[in-house]
Amino acid sequence: MGSVLMVSLKKQKNFYGSRVKILSPAKVNLYFNVTGTYPSTSPFAGYHHIESIIERISLCDEIEITVTKAQGVKIISNKKSLENRDNLCVKAASLLAQKRKLPFGFIVTLTKRIPMGSGLGGGSSNAASTLLGLNALLGLRLSLKELYALGACLGSDVNFFLSQSQFAYVQGRGEQVTPFNAKPLHHVIVWPAVNLSTKAVYQNTRVKLTKFLSNANIIKYALKKGDISLLKQNLFNALEESALSLCGQLRKAKVCFDKKGIFCRMTGSGSALYTISRKLETARFGSMHPKHWLVVSVKTF
Repeated sequence: MGSVLMVSLKKQKNFYGSRVKILSPAKVNLYFNVTGTYPSTSPFAGYHHIESIIERISLCDEIEITVTKAQGVKIISNKKSLENRDNLCVKAASLLAQKRKLPFGFIVTLTKRIPMGSGLGGGSSNAASTLLGLNALLGLRLSLKELYALGACLGSDVNFFLSQSQFAYVQGRGEQVTPFNAKPLHHVIVWPAVNLSTKAVYQNTRVKLTKFLSNANIIKYALKKGDISLLKQNLFNALEESALSLCGQLRKAKVCFDKKGIFCRMTGSGSALYTISRKLETARFGSMHPKHWLVVSVKTF
């Protein structure tokens, strides 16, 4: 099937009833800087210009898509609040059907494990995996360039997931992706069960007009060499202070881990934190957090 994301693929002769099951992984931002905003004359007006180093991790949603005779896209999920037209699986399948003039519809079943509003990229990943799954299932043979064009219409992180890379440096709104190879990492993800408004976090952030490309290059070097000490010294998220000031629960979690000497950073616009660890273990966190928090061990995927 050609991809570590693909779980199963079953094609029917006329496509109706054909089915694909695909993983939809989360991500963490090892470096995240906001370098400005697009001018009002730009087609991206209102968006921020960012640069980031992103890692794909082993926490995954699962998506199953079935081809139907009925037009349109039906979404079924274990999270009922996601069963609507704004779901990025629906938007991705609808966009592809429109662009390629596909003569059938789809039933998309989304099993959600990545917490929403956590900065772990679940929605963007869902959109990307939907496109990848349909491309394989329908034999569309869309090139990566064609997939990127669709992804740019759907969300800032979609193209990273479409690249199917473990690590990448991204720019622009996040749609410009440069994959690179590096040694795998282990993390513990800690999500204090609170959602943050991305818009509010950005509005509360002081935009840095100076690029920190040297920092990004040091992080890439540390990743390639497996130098955890150097990596920890240079991990950076320009949105972290803003998010901590807006969310008492997140600040409480960060302070708790800092006091215990556990290194952690926030991913994306929050509200999940991640550690850098050589071992996959959550036992150390057992007595440090309320039971409703998500604490999960993951690795580079």
